[in-house]
Amino acid sequence: MPRFFSLLVLLLSPLNLWATSAKDSEGLPVEGETQIRFEAKLIPNPVRVGERARMEIALIGEKGWHVYSVFPAPEEDAPPPTKLAFEALGLEADGPAYETAPLVQFDQVIQLTLSTHEERSVFYQNFLVKGLPGERSVKVAIKYQVCSFRVCLPPAQSLLVADYQVEPGPPRAQFLNADRSVDTLPESGRRINKGLGKEGFWAFIGLAAFMGLASLITPCVFPMVPITISYFSKQADGNPAKLFGLATLFGGGIVATYTGTGLILSWIFGAGAASQLATNPWVNLTIALVFILFSFSLMGAFNIRLPAQIEGYFDAKARATGGALGVVLMGFTFTLTAFTCTVQFVGTLMIAAAQGQMFWPLLGMIVFSSVFAFPFFLLALAPGLVGKMHRGTGQWLGRAKWVLGMLELMASIKFLSNADLVWQTGLISRDLNLQVWMALLGLIIGYLIFTGFRQGRFKSPVQLAWVGFFVLLLVLTSQGLGGRSLGSLIDSVLPPAEGRHLEAAEYASEEEIKSLVWMDNLEAAQALALSQKKPIFLEFTGYTCVNCRWMEQNVLAQKAIYIRLKERYILVRLFTDGGPDKDRNLALQINRFQTVALPLYLILTPQGQEQGRYIGLALAGAEFAAFLDKAP
Repeated sequence: MPRFFSLLVLLLSPLNLWATSAKDSEGLPVEGETQIRFEAKLIPNPVRVGERARMEIALIGEKGWHVYSVFPAPEEDAPPPTKLAFEALGLEADGPAYETAPLVQFDQVIQLTLSTHEERSVFYQNFLVKGLPGERSVKVAIKYQVCSFRVCLPPAQSLLVADYQVEPGPPRAQFLNADRSVDTLPESGRRINKGLGKEGFWAFIGLAAFMGLASLITPCVFPMVPITISYFSKQADGNPAKLFGLATLFGGGIVATYTGTGLILSWIFGAGAASQLATNPWVNLTIALVFILFSFSLMGAFNIRLPAQIEGYFDAKARATGGALGVVLMGFTFTLTAFTCTVQFVGTLMIAAAQGQMFWPLLGMIVFSSVFAFPFFLLALAPGLVGKMHRGTGQWLGRAKWVLGMLELMASIKFLSNADLVWQTGLISRDLNLQVWMALLGLIIGYLIFTGFRQGRFKSPVQLAWVGFFVLLLVLTSQGLGGRSLGSLIDSVLPPAEGRHLEAAEYASEEEIKSLVWMDNLEAAQALALSQKKPIFLEFTGYTCVNCRWMEQNVLAQKAIYIRLKERYILVRLFTDGGPDKDRNLALQINRFQTVALPLYLILTPQGQEQGRYIGLALAGAEFAAFLDKAP
């Protein structure tokens, strides 16, 4: 049953699921792998005195790892920003360092909105050239911290040198003004496109197919099928081969029209610029408004139509032209006429497509139009079904359209929430989102019951099944109030829960947490462990490690974990990024335990033998409790 609910959420918020793919690894460092590297160059090269030059520092990272923006977050407990320090004789800094647009999103681990870079980004620094002609070099020290969804590595520093030449001559006109443009990066350098692999790909395909199917039952599409089919059935003159060819042309015309729309919109949006739409609050507000307008259009508040002159012109041309050309024109006319009801669905799909590569709009519109056109192709081969379909139209189409409109209204909350999270206004909480969903589901239930009684068909098994389905969704949605989890799939669509997901009684008090005795010397801890005959719980952590902080607040503070730590272990906490012993602690972690990942938890015997290790986040307290139970 939860899977059924998850399927609905997939349909309500496909953009979010499409943009969020499965993690391709466990988020842990691999021995011998460099998570992040940098390359630097000065442009132009050679340069002349009086010109403006720019240093470009390209970040190339492994998938799943990120660094933070050069602009510090306003919160005191935010992760450290990336810092650039330049040493360049003969070059004068022209303004502060800047960067390609970072990925801005709310981090549910530390409850802050963070700006990060991963896979591919560029940092920039502009200079005014003042030195004498000759061979020169500019040095840059980059201080940064690398994190994955599970661990953070200790803060690191990279030193780069870019050689350049200052040539004699007057300044060139094209280099008198500073270049402050930001490169358009390949889409593989954006987290939003990780869905190209597995879950995101199939989620997008599912969205496109669902939109195509939903468009078939709209009132302006369904009743016009008999007219269109009868047109090219007459053109075939009872010849099956000719009928098949005309049906193929008709369906192909629909596919070509919608696919062409996708390509045009891809060209207008541009792949590089479009990749930033998902995190821009103003764009999210615009998307929410579009969804709201589409929902009211589906519910009959107003119609979105093409001018009647355009529809009439192509319809007349199609009827006046026979053969293959006439059928192609009829398919195009059909698409224009169907625009009235399909724009809501195509618009939704193109909003999704605008958040990815040019490949996505093309793929999405091919799938949408193929699913949309395939039933018409089949009906063209069997014109006798047309009469049965025509008698099947009725008020149920209006009800389906109204319910679909309500579902789009539910989906709009996601984009309002995105803007709210980026601006940190706190207007849309998780509970408020769920309450709005519950209210809209209640309206759907009331609408189905009211229309069923009014038409005297409420006792119909189909009608009862739909009412029961939405009642079930309402009950399941209510279970998420108060911060209770509805599963990772649904929770990823909702705003983050305020505070912890567990009841207060399931956490140790602040006084109890402070009562835990943490030692900062492993040798002294071993001596104490030998005397008390207890195992050692060793934690490698960092002051700037956001995942470490989350573990301390949400896992180590759980009552069950606290009791195990207090009663069973000698506790040791070693910081590797600060304090007087940071270098010694880091050397111990690297040399003895062969990793620099934070947080790192180890269970040692009093003699110092390793009995177990846990790296990174433990999203479930029970999982970490099972790890602690490994103690001899």
